[in-house]
Amino acid sequence: MKKYAENARRLKLAMSEAGLSQKDLSARTGIGKSSLSQYMNGLNWPDDNRKVGQIAEILNVNPAWLMGFDAQMQTEDDQPVVKSAHHGWYTDPETAKVAQEIFDDRDLHALFDAARDSKPEDLQMAADLLRRLKGTNPDG
Repeated sequence: MKKYAENARRLKLAMSEAGLSQKDLSARTGIGKSSLSQYMNGLNWPDDNRKVGQIAEILNVNPAWLMGFDAQMQTEDDQPVVKSAHHGWYTDPETAKVAQEIFDDRDLHALFDAARDSKPEDLQMAADLLRRLKGTNPDG
């Protein structure tokens, strides 16, 4: 079973729509062809979210969508969007907003494993806790 099958499907779709081959994407990102091959076959996925962002930028897609989240494939203003409660993963619009802030902070991506029915204050508290643990919280 391919662990990253959905990521691979989305990567192939985005590459097809952008008209880029694996060789083209490798040349434009600097990511090796063998690594890209593993991503395209669903066998592996980048650990570094900067690589995902770089790939998404070149393919002109939302990085959250490329990572498999319930997000729009492309955004109107080229900014990543976590869909609101009515259209996507999070059941509360405020939670979706907090989740977007967490998504934008690559050190906090572990919080995306939180339950989708989380209250925004709970998600914020978890993010603050991680920031404190990492010593990056401006409040404490």
